[in-house]
Amino acid sequence: MDISKADKLKQHFSTRVTNQARHVLDLWRCLHDDQWQSARIQDLLQANDKLLRFAQRFDSEKYTKIAEKFDAILSSLEAEALPSSEQLNQLNDLMLQLSQGVLRHSDSNQSEKMIVVKKPVYMALNDTDNALQLAQQMEYFGLRAEPFNTQDELDQAIHKRHPLAIIMDIDFQATDNGLAIIKHHQGGEDDHSTFPVIFYSSHPMTLKQKLLCLRLGGISSLESLAPQAIISRIETLVNIVPEQPFRILIVDDSKSQALYTEKALNAAGMITEKVINPMEVLEVLESFQPEMILMDMYMPECNGVELAKVIRQDKHYINIPIIYLSGEEDKETQLKAMAEGGEDFLTKPVDPRHLLSTIRTRGSRARELSQLIARDSLTGLYNHTHILKALDEQIKLAERNNSSLCFVMVDIDHFKQVNDNHGHPVGDEVIKNLALFLSQRLRKTDYIGRYGGEEFAMVLPGAGIEDAHNIMDEIRNNFSHLLHGGQAALSSTFSCGIALYQGQKTSELIDLADQAMYLAKRDGRNCVKTCPSSD
Repeated sequence: MDISKADKLKQHFSTRVTNQARHVLDLWRCLHDDQWQSARIQDLLQANDKLLRFAQRFDSEKYTKIAEKFDAILSSLEAEALPSSEQLNQLNDLMLQLSQGVLRHSDSNQSEKMIVVKKPVYMALNDTDNALQLAQQMEYFGLRAEPFNTQDELDQAIHKRHPLAIIMDIDFQATDNGLAIIKHHQGGEDDHSTFPVIFYSSHPMTLKQKLLCLRLGGISSLESLAPQAIISRIETLVNIVPEQPFRILIVDDSKSQALYTEKALNAAGMITEKVINPMEVLEVLESFQPEMILMDMYMPECNGVELAKVIRQDKHYINIPIIYLSGEEDKETQLKAMAEGGEDFLTKPVDPRHLLSTIRTRGSRARELSQLIARDSLTGLYNHTHILKALDEQIKLAERNNSSLCFVMVDIDHFKQVNDNHGHPVGDEVIKNLALFLSQRLRKTDYIGRYGGEEFAMVLPGAGIEDAHNIMDEIRNNFSHLLHGGQAALSSTFSCGIALYQGQKTSELIDLADQAMYLAKRDGRNCVKTCPSSD
């Protein structure tokens, strides 16, 4: 069917709007690294203005509103002034909304559909059968793979266009030849740009080989071509969702010192809250929910060590990093303070670079630990407890913002037969593939969990019932074409139930989604049902 001239024009502007949105997101990430330099702010304002013009011309209301609000906040900053934590919160929220629009591909408006990654993934593998199967599987995840049979073909392709990544057999056409090919292309004298490489070997790699892979830009060294592992690794390269800023609580009875610290953290894009009176800490902890506490040692009515002990008595804050900021220079006193609940001790005056480096290192580790606690070990998705916690939190937000919300339940069809006929390792692979498929196809701001066994649950903030049905039905259809189990090459399907939040209790919403899912089972499986029905 031929596309009309009007539709072609729509598609053209759709692509321009979405690509410009990606550009704005890239500049936003760089802004924090450059400490909010005025030149970088102007670059971002110009890019946002271009996004606004594209959005208005294409009649994209969603992008227009985001760009207008973003410009209003950013333009309101006085010369050389840094945004407050409140302004940072608002700007971060707008960038999150922008990334949702780019990643979401269930809306009827083409301008807000996910653009499939344009750059291809090059593959140079001796096992051509596995390469073709892997390329086919990658297509279902929106990744375009180009296999090559000879070094000449690969060399020409790299010279013409750098790929998103290369999957390279270290022994491509000859022993260690894959390593030699990448060494030739990575950061040559005339071209200092590099590209990520996933190295593969059909035999166990030596430490020397793994070190060489790392030095040549290797992001993984694999001894299996399991699609799930490769696709999940490539997924990290195309994730455009801005990382959520660290939330830091500053406890210091000196207003000037607290303000100095706050400005340094705000310049790095971190959200802060100050407490000048230490006796107010517990109330602020509950309302602000920080990821880290910067605390003075000597304050009126209590000292930092005593306050840290009290905080640690609450199980909700047992893992939150506490860093002491103090003029105390005695090493013995510092060590005793850290032994009583602190993770680090920085002596005032603190170099801002040292402070930021410490916060980022401690904060990243704390986030990783928190994620490990909240995640299912097999799939990496939220576990049962934390997906329900996410549902509770999103219900409160939906009520406060008067926004829509859907809860989704998915159950793999005939899963017992998969385990009985193909073994539990293949069953685990089906579960992991579905987990990856859901993570890749849904927005990065949606919540996805393994509810138990072969059941999954999803919380979709801002999604209407029709929206949720469309995206889940598309996922269902594409997942049914995936092959699992290597040489066994079996396919699998799932049944899905969706419930729209309309003021119910959490347990009632879960029951409605569960009922819709069992209705899908009753009606022949491999389908999506909603409550209320969208049929």
